[in-house]
Amino acid sequence: MTRISASEKDGKVSVSFELEGAFDVGQLNKALESGLPTGFTYHVELFRYRPNWFDSTLAKARIEVICTYDSRTREYLLNHRRNGKLVRSESFNDPAELRKRMSRIDEADLFDTRGFKPYKLRVRVRADLMREFLLNMIPWDVSTEWRDARVRTPRTP
Repeated sequence: MTRISASEKDGKVSVSFELEGAFDVGQLNKALESGLPTGFTYHVELFRYRPNWFDSTLAKARIEVICTYDSRTREYLLNHRRNGKLVRSESFNDPAELRKRMSRIDEADLFDTRGFKPYKLRVRVRADLMREFLLNMIPWDVSTEWRDARVRTPRTP
């Protein structure tokens, strides 16, 4: 995870981040070209940062980007889901543009600050990349490390 940023405006927190190197894995590219539903699951959490004490999680969101390739039309269909609900669908002809859209996430008004001061809030993000199998029968998800960023407020003139 890189370029994580979170900003607060009118009690709502918007989050954006980028996943780098996800398509360096050949297995993921093969699955994408085969027509199998392929995607990432991003776990995003808003938490109150408290030094020298336990952080308290205020809200969680699960963002899924799932792509399927239609070999007849030679188009990629990308579905964006937030907490299990379909938010939008997009079609792509260019695989490079598709990979960019799957790895760059911009979510406006993802969380509510619940009355907490923004300077005490942080956002953390983790991505589940793919599922591997141990001994060909025990599944587990290949995930990134958690990364976090402080929630910023817009500067007033």
